[in-house]
Amino acid sequence: MSQIQNQEWHHKGSSCCSPFSTCLLSWCCPCFVYGKTHYRVKNKGEMQGYSACNGSCLAFTGLACCGLSFILPMIQRGDMRARYHLQGNGCKDCLCACCCSPCDLTQQDKESQYHEERARLVNQQPGKNGGMVYGQ
Repeated sequence: MSQIQNQEWHHKGSSCCSPFSTCLLSWCCPCFVYGKTHYRVKNKGEMQGYSACNGSCLAFTGLACCGLSFILPMIQRGDMRARYHLQGNGCKDCLCACCCSPCDLTQQDKESQYHEERARLVNQQPGKNGGMVYGQ
């Protein structure tokens, strides 16, 4: 595997207490954090049209009622690893989602925000007026 496919996570799972508001929300209403992160990842960082109570949030809540709230964050973690070329594997995704779901959700939220903002900055080149034009 190339170096770009094995990047470390920018935010560590153990630093889940910062920012405190996301940490608190991950413990009290994890469905909102999952829904926000899922929306951000699927829409390439574009948060226009986001609603706190969305389909992802409701799906998370439905699975939580059955004691299976770890499934969607585990799948999302794998999707994020593939999208952002991060280290890890399915076993680690499952352990993170099962053992400390609030910390995992906080890490995913911060990581997706970091990568999407970074991608947006790379695409905003100063002085860019249009595409490349070749002379005859």
